[in-house]
Amino acid sequence: MSGSNPVPQPPTEPRGAARAASKPKWLVPVIAGGCAVVLAAGGTGGYLWWNHSRLTEASGECSVAYEKAVKARKKLTEYLKSDALKAAVTVKDSEVRDAKTVGTLASTVKTASKTKTDIPGCPADGLKDIKAVTAWLDKTATAYAKTVGEVKGKAEAVNASKLDKTVADATRILNDSKGRVKDDKVRAALENAIKSKDGKAISDAVKAVNDSIKAKSDADAKAKAEKEKQAADNAAQTSGNDSGSAGDTTGGYTGYTGGGYTQSQGGGYTYMPQQPTGNGGGYTPTPQPQPQQPSQGGGNGGGSTGGDDGYENMCFAYPTDGSPAIQVPCS
Repeated sequence: MSGSNPVPQPPTEPRGAARAASKPKWLVPVIAGGCAVVLAAGGTGGYLWWNHSRLTEASGECSVAYEKAVKARKKLTEYLKSDALKAAVTVKDSEVRDAKTVGTLASTVKTASKTKTDIPGCPADGLKDIKAVTAWLDKTATAYAKTVGEVKGKAEAVNASKLDKTVADATRILNDSKGRVKDDKVRAALENAIKSKDGKAISDAVKAVNDSIKAKSDADAKAKAEKEKQAADNAAQTSGNDSGSAGDTTGGYTGYTGGGYTQSQGGGYTYMPQQPTGNGGGYTPTPQPQPQQPSQGGGNGGGSTGGDDGYENMCFAYPTDGSPAIQVPCS
């Protein structure tokens, strides 16, 4: 088609050496410089990102260590104020088998109570500082946990020693109470409590045994007193019956109280025995025949010899019991 305008075609890409010759020489250095700038910028940004990541990770570890240390300190504080520890601390030397456990616990609690460590917070920056604080917090948390464990261990030692003594005492009571309780069921309950090694159960069972021992002792004492009273009443009744049936005939002999001489009208003496006394019966002497009295002297109870004729007067007394006459003064 001659005379018409043809459609423009894209330029043909040169090939081979012609293509290389067709590129401008300044393009290569410009491209190389651009790559260097891009690489430099990428290295700086990567380092910053890596450093930030390390700080973030270290800060997280520090926060965990901080919380751990705070919880360990709180746990120690709470245990030092717990009822369980207070109960162990109040145990006396006489209540445990090994008294050393009581002193050791008291010393450990005293030391732990003085522990007042301030727990610092984690630094905001500085990887080295953050790591140092994290390590310190880990050690502090471990120390608090160890202290709690030591105090608990000493308290448990006291409680164990107390239980040992409780079991030993309860066993002795169980053995000694055989045949001494009012109800033997309480001994069986005590034996089971000892096997369970439950301190409160043992204590309750021991009290029940002691109460049963006292109940039997009181009952035995009352029965003995009633028996003795009955025996005394029976003895008194028997004695009264014997005395009433015997009457006066069972009275004792009151004995002979002696006698004496009485002066007769004639100057002589007559022996008069004293009559025995007593209303319970006794000995009564049999009257004896009276001897003939001499006519000399004119007396009733005795005789005399001699007179104004120069002879010596002799007076005699004749006892009424028939004994031989005895010489007595005539005055």
